[in-house]
Amino acid sequence: MKYTTEDYFSVIETKTGRKICDCGDEKDALMMVSYNPSNRTITRNQFLMGQVVDIEIPKQLPTNEIVVVEKEPPQPQKQLKTHQYKLPENDLQPLNL
Repeated sequence: MKYTTEDYFSVIETKTGRKICDCGDEKDALMMVSYNPSNRTITRNQFLMGQVVDIEIPKQLPTNEIVVVEKEPPQPQKQLKTHQYKLPENDLQPLNL
């Protein structure tokens, strides 16, 4: 069985060697280099696609480890005293914008 390889392009920071991104098209990689040409370079890579693994996510969570915690009954609420205060009168004129 023969595999066909696909090229992709990595944009690398030249000062640190850190990979900035991978691009499937050379034009996209050149655009990324154009943002900082003195510090970026492109490498061409080829890869063979690896094995594809399907993962099935359970539709509901397991329910065999449920813990029920009982709460204390609510305490009666205390009535708070309310106070109203009146601001002192002022002789200043209101500000109209």
